[in-house]
Amino acid sequence: MHRWISTMTAPVFFIGAHCSILFIAYPRAILSTTNYGHWEPATVIMLIELALMLILMKGLRKGGNRDYGDLFLPLGRWVGAVLLLPLTCYFMLVPILAVRSFAELMVIVFIANSPMYAILALLCLLMWLGASLGPQGIMRASTLMTLIFLPVLLFALLACLSNTSWLQIRPLLNPHLHYLMEKKFLTTLFSICPFLFLGMLPPVCKVRVKPMLLGWALIGLLYIFIVYLPILVYGVNAARIMNFPLMTSLDSVNITWSIFDRVSLFYAVALLAFVMTISSFALWSCGLLLHKLVPVCKETYIRGGLCLIVYVAAMLIPTWERYVEIFSADTWLRLAIFVVIPFAVYLRGKRIERQGRRQVGLK
Repeated sequence: MHRWISTMTAPVFFIGAHCSILFIAYPRAILSTTNYGHWEPATVIMLIELALMLILMKGLRKGGNRDYGDLFLPLGRWVGAVLLLPLTCYFMLVPILAVRSFAELMVIVFIANSPMYAILALLCLLMWLGASLGPQGIMRASTLMTLIFLPVLLFALLACLSNTSWLQIRPLLNPHLHYLMEKKFLTTLFSICPFLFLGMLPPVCKVRVKPMLLGWALIGLLYIFIVYLPILVYGVNAARIMNFPLMTSLDSVNITWSIFDRVSLFYAVALLAFVMTISSFALWSCGLLLHKLVPVCKETYIRGGLCLIVYVAAMLIPTWERYVEIFSADTWLRLAIFVVIPFAVYLRGKRIERQGRRQVGLK
């Protein structure tokens, strides 16, 4: 039993990390890529993530289950810094954008009259406390919250089916795939960023291919379902102009016997757990990588400083329109990291494996 729990920790974290992203910004982004046949770009995104995830995991296995810092820093401080600093900067973008987007959602669903600075301060405090638990604590919390809140999210999604019209799903096929090379589609690749966090897991928990493939398959079903739910409720033309099409779809459901008056409250409460999980892990990862780059700085102080940066950066995003612009602006940095890091890990792991064979041969 203990062995099964240890094996499934990484896939459960992988699913929870995706939920924090998919249930906020993904539906709106994928709806803007094409007028119909939205399952096609969603499937392409899934396959891209699968390919990059397998390359990364193979490199981690060959490298002896080291994290990014332990893989790259032996190459030299300058080479390690060139690889780790952009990765750390991108990891920092995850809590900034996640916390800011969820704060916007809280204003809509929960507390319309509360000031943004107070909401962001609360979220950043929770994130800092979560990061202070350490990797083992975050993994345990992630497993517990995913097992509790994922069924809550699924209940909220299934409740929307009562308001759907299946006639709006047509047409299903889009033979013109020109949108795959447009920036709108490339921007949607932000949804696969959780695979990068797998590179921080080997010293913490086991990361095995078969369980991860199971997690990827479950996420793939969510990719398709949460895109088509707003379409089935409102139609594609109406869903495309909404900032939060999924949340708006959930808000259209009224179940009088539920514990909350609005089903969207289930969605928001569950989403808070997932956003805090990925934000805390990203903050801990950044603190660890920067500590390995600059060992004289204590990891605790680094995390505190990074948490303050997250708060200030989130406060500097004044409106949702500005948020969307920033979200699109880092597309090329994101794509570069998605390509460079998995292949760098694979090549580094292959070299470590070759060196290990030579040492065995000399003995």
